[in-house]
Parts: sequence; C-alpha cells; structure tokens
Amino acid sequence: MTEQRCACASCSCVVDARALVRDGKAYCCAACADGHKDGEPCHETGCHCAELAQPRESRVDQALEETFPASDPISP
Repeated sequence: MTEQRCACASCSCVVDARALVRDGKAYCCAACADGHKDGEPCHETGCHCAELAQPRESRVDQALEETFPASDPISP
C-alpha cells in the first residue's frame, strides 16, 4: 500500500485512517482542510504548512509588524 499525502499544497504529512475527506481530497487535519484560514497550525508537530499557506503579502506584513513597532522612531 502506498502512502497518501495530505491534499494541503504546503503540507508534507501522510494521511491515515483518521483523514478528513473534503471534495474527494484527503487532509491530515481540519486546519489543512480549511486552508489555514486564520493561520491555524497543522496538527503534526514540526510541520510548517500553515506558515507556507499564508499569502506572501500577509507574511511580509506580519514580519514588518514584528520588526518595526509603531512606537519606535525612524532612525535618521
């Protein structure tokens, strides 16, 4: 029997008997099946598919918020 991978494009998890099936596709967890709508992490520890599933623009926005608080003055 061959291993079946999660249908989440960014996920590398293998689905098992507990797989969620939606629209004929098997997912390893509800977060993957829902497309990581609010950045929910994958159930598998060490899988970073939620981070990779975010649109690139939102990842840049998030990084900017983390590195440049509005309260800090701009350096001359």
